[in-house]
Amino acid sequence: MKYIITALLCVLVFSVQISYSQNPISDSIQYSHAAKNARDFYRSSMKENLLLFNGSEYGRIGHNSFGSPFFESDSLMNGSILFMDNWYEDVNFQYDLMLDKLVMYDYKKSYSVLLASEQIKEFIINGHHFYHLQNNASLSKAGFYENLVDGKNKLWAKREKKVVLSANAEDRTSRFTQYNSFFIQKNKLFYAVDDESSLLKTMEDKRDELKKYFRKNKIKFRKQFESSAVKAVAYYNQLMQ
Repeated sequence: MKYIITALLCVLVFSVQISYSQNPISDSIQYSHAAKNARDFYRSSMKENLLLFNGSEYGRIGHNSFGSPFFESDSLMNGSILFMDNWYEDVNFQYDLMLDKLVMYDYKKSYSVLLASEQIKEFIINGHHFYHLQNNASLSKAGFYENLVDGKNKLWAKREKKVVLSANAEDRTSRFTQYNSFFIQKNKLFYAVDDESSLLKTMEDKRDELKKYFRKNKIKFRKQFESSAVKAVAYYNQLMQ
């Protein structure tokens, strides 16, 4: 271990010396490259010692059900994870919506591991940004929530999957079914919204402007609630500026 640390320090010192030898215009670029090279060297050297890999072995639920428990795809997807206050970038993993856990291969790719959710503050997977939110008086369930709209007022989505049996008594098949719940965070409080009425109630102070905006842009909540809610909250933030 001490040899790895020594080598890492040498890389840092050498890289910084190079950056200082350049002209001032390229200093920041050289420093950025030096930092990236140091991080890459650290990750490749530490391998199994990286805390990110130290999770429990993953056992998939519902093997005989149609579909998968994962977010968007049954395959690994690329993204970044903020784990123990360190960003791990360009990693391949999956998000199990039944367990609300992240899954990735161990460093040898011999088995899958569950990452410790309590150590993950946020992650980005296939361009979707999730944060770990704590339960409180207005948010009953802790876990990972996707941030759909940022700003003074935020829109969050809670993604979950459950194994649902066929409604046909003679059909014993089951499939993974996804459920989405939506919340507007306003003044640090969370409000569940599932239709136009509940959304307007949360943004009552701009009701008339919002309804005019919905009519003008032909926004239909019944057909596409999520995309409509994104437009509504984003416009509400504009009105509040």
